[in-house]
Amino acid sequence: MNSAIDFTQLVTVAAGILTLLNLGTMIWMIFTGPARKLSGRVSELEDRASEQDKRAERHAQQLIGLSQTVNAMPGVQQMHQLEVALSDIRGDLRTINATMEGNAKIMARLEDVVTRHEQHLLDGGKR
Repeated sequence: MNSAIDFTQLVTVAAGILTLLNLGTMIWMIFTGPARKLSGRVSELEDRASEQDKRAERHAQQLIGLSQTVNAMPGVQQMHQLEVALSDIRGDLRTINATMEGNAKIMARLEDVVTRHEQHLLDGGKR
């Protein structure tokens, strides 16, 4: 009977210790749980901020590249000079076209003459 009492007392003491441990764990979680959640959220926000910084740096580099490209483009004066040069080329092409048309007419007359000579030679001068 003595062992039954010891066992009951042992169970009671163990239950009390486990209750105190459970209560201590609960209090620990109450005070440290939000801190853990916040630290996780803070690290997530820091990661996002780091990604945003990298993205902003990439955008800055792209803007620098675009700025250099725009600065290297021709200005209004250069575009006007190009337009004038193209106009001169257009005029020269018209002149060349007129000359080529004249040459084409001359070649057509020469072909007619050559065709008559060929025909005369083929006929054997029968006329």
